[in-house]
Amino acid sequence: MLNSSLFSILFFSSCIVSLASGIFVLLNNRKAPANKCFFALIMAIALWSAGLAIATIAPNAAIAEIWRRFSALGWGTAYSILLHFILILTGAKTILKKWWFYVLMYLPALITVLAFAIPVGINPSPYKLYRTEFGWMNISQNNIWDLIFYAYFISYIIIALVLLLRWGKKSKDKNIKLQSLIVFISILSAFIVGSFTYVFLSSFFPKIPQMAPVVMLIPIIAIYHVLKKYSFRVFEPVERKSSYLNIIITVTIYVIISFILIRFSTKPITIGSIYLNEFVSRGIITQIQMLLSVYLVLREEKPGFIAAVLMNSANLFSSIIYIIRTGTTDSVPGIISYSGVILIIALINNYKNKKTAYIDRINSQKKNLVESEKKLYQMAYYDSLTELPNKDLFFDLLNQSILVAKRNVSLIGVMFIDFDSFKSVNDIGGHAVGDKVLQKVANLISSCLREEDTIARFGGDEFLIKVANIEKIDNLYKTTDRILDAFKKPIVVQDIEYFISASIGVAVYPVDGEDPETLVKNADIAMYLAKEKGKNQSVYFTSDIKDDTIKHLKLTNNLYRALDKNELFLHYQPQVKVETQEITGFEALLRWENEEYGTIPPKTFIPMAEKTGLIRPIGLWVFETACRQLKEFQNNHGKSLTISINLSLLQLKDTGIVDKIASILKNTNTDPKNVQIEITESTAFNEEPYILKRLKELKKLGILISIDDFGTGHSSFSRLKTFPIDLIKIDIEFVHGISSKLQKDTAIIKSIIQIAKNLGVQVLAEGVETEDQFIYLKKSNCDKIQGFYFYKPMPATEINSVLKS
Repeated sequence: MLNSSLFSILFFSSCIVSLASGIFVLLNNRKAPANKCFFALIMAIALWSAGLAIATIAPNAAIAEIWRRFSALGWGTAYSILLHFILILTGAKTILKKWWFYVLMYLPALITVLAFAIPVGINPSPYKLYRTEFGWMNISQNNIWDLIFYAYFISYIIIALVLLLRWGKKSKDKNIKLQSLIVFISILSAFIVGSFTYVFLSSFFPKIPQMAPVVMLIPIIAIYHVLKKYSFRVFEPVERKSSYLNIIITVTIYVIISFILIRFSTKPITIGSIYLNEFVSRGIITQIQMLLSVYLVLREEKPGFIAAVLMNSANLFSSIIYIIRTGTTDSVPGIISYSGVILIIALINNYKNKKTAYIDRINSQKKNLVESEKKLYQMAYYDSLTELPNKDLFFDLLNQSILVAKRNVSLIGVMFIDFDSFKSVNDIGGHAVGDKVLQKVANLISSCLREEDTIARFGGDEFLIKVANIEKIDNLYKTTDRILDAFKKPIVVQDIEYFISASIGVAVYPVDGEDPETLVKNADIAMYLAKEKGKNQSVYFTSDIKDDTIKHLKLTNNLYRALDKNELFLHYQPQVKVETQEITGFEALLRWENEEYGTIPPKTFIPMAEKTGLIRPIGLWVFETACRQLKEFQNNHGKSLTISINLSLLQLKDTGIVDKIASILKNTNTDPKNVQIEITESTAFNEEPYILKRLKELKKLGILISIDDFGTGHSSFSRLKTFPIDLIKIDIEFVHGISSKLQKDTAIIKSIIQIAKNLGVQVLAEGVETEDQFIYLKKSNCDKIQGFYFYKPMPATEINSVLKS
């Protein structure tokens, strides 16, 4: 009977291992269709294995047939359930929604169960049993019902294999391809081995048991591991993967010991000088079983716990049945022992679950902390829009590159890029479009760089680039040229083209600085110079740029104190009436004598004053000083003179400028009709509505309005009749054209004078330096002239002398 016990042990082991994996699957996710179907397949194989295990060692043929019929409940339904599972696995959702398909799919299983499991009469003699040294065996009769079953299980296995092949071939996912291949190979292997043992060996070698339920462990284990590894099924995290081989070996040893215990002889055992009676021997075996159960729980996590519970529950159940059947109390110690083992492994499992929960909580907190650190690092050192390094990280990386460059004696290029007129992109498309353009800009610049180079977003539409490990500055020229060339093509966002140009400033380590702050600052200075030169170009920082920048910075700072230090003063250039050549007025011209740099030309410090906003207080000081000087000239010489004072666009933007001018006129007792405001042509004809409004308000005060540099900018004769203009000044460019005998210039001058006369506007020519210029202007009926031909700009003391003479 040893051989039959061995095969029963094998079947029982297969049953326990299958049940353990099935229960484990179901516990992890009870709602998933794949999990439920996998568990149903496991239950079918467990019934198959358990029935064969008991039938093999049955005391007689009648009991063997009963358990064979019980086994048929498993093998009769297993193939339909397997096909159902494969359909779920491969995603055949459409066909599974049709109720009639389930009828067709499970109809062969129902027929098989009715023919081989339930004695309803359609198959009177399904089994032909006889006893061998391996236990009760069945000889396949190969009748119609056997043939129907062969057709059923062969066709279903083939369909499952085809579905798996198609699933793997259609999918582009490498994981799915690998899943389908592993499951395909495992099912094919089980099919070949199972067919060999179940069909051929049972027919030609009937003494060898049918090994199909054991062979079915091959696809079960393969499917279990594939689903777990590739996350098709939802699994709870475990610290260590369970070993199926370890579980199978332990379960097999446990079942063997159980069979030894069942068939244990009542005779005492003597091992050398050691005498063991029946109770001692049974106690030792029971303790070994307990140790195996504890080992499974400790070693193999949840699958081991499930297997241990199943094994000890089976023994506990058989012990209780034994008491009921025999009416003796021989198995009471076993009942107590198995109950104790179940309690012990339950306590161990509970402790392990708590420990695992604590570890999971710690790991979760650690993971959250790591993720938080990553997010904080990302937020601290990377730009959220472009995902490029920000300026802080750029400075760190640049500092590291400087340390390397010092050792290698190499150069580092630092580029500061600003996009010209990027505001127009936001104005046209909105800030959302502007953000998308910036993202594309970042990618475009990155494509022009080497992998070892670094690009960072400095802020807004400004970017920084680090080009390290270079030997010649020529390498930087190539990089800047690539970047500028890249922006010759438009950037397309939402089917709209945006043409963007870039101004690039470049500083080189160690020539232009030896620390990140200095290099970035100098690159920034060079970038602004690129904008001043006309944009869409690159400028490399030089010592001259540095000197000019330092001078510009110092002058800007000194300008704030220029009024307090009395460094600002006025010169006056007389304006002469053409017919009589007498002085009718003056233009007040601002001058600056700086204690460090000497005389600073107006073209240098006036833009500084406008940029810093100092033009407002300085402009009011000029207006008041000029008015007071005018009163002094008039009082000293008894003549009615005018004073022309320049106003900038920035001053006209001041909503209170008219009131401030009116206050100065009142405080200096100056007649408004003797004051003339000069504005440039570009300012006068600015599209902003407040310019015309402000000029009209000044005109209401009685102040005269003149247009300077007429003919060089936005000349529009139609606006001459709209704006309250009293005088236009012909630009020096056209006046100099008289001496050059340029007919176009003389024609323009004649036209301007003629149109002005027709509109009742006086004309003054500025920059008159030669006699022929004066004669031509006189012949052309020009009203007034201003220039070196008569007088240069002079201080007030010299003007007094001129007026006296």
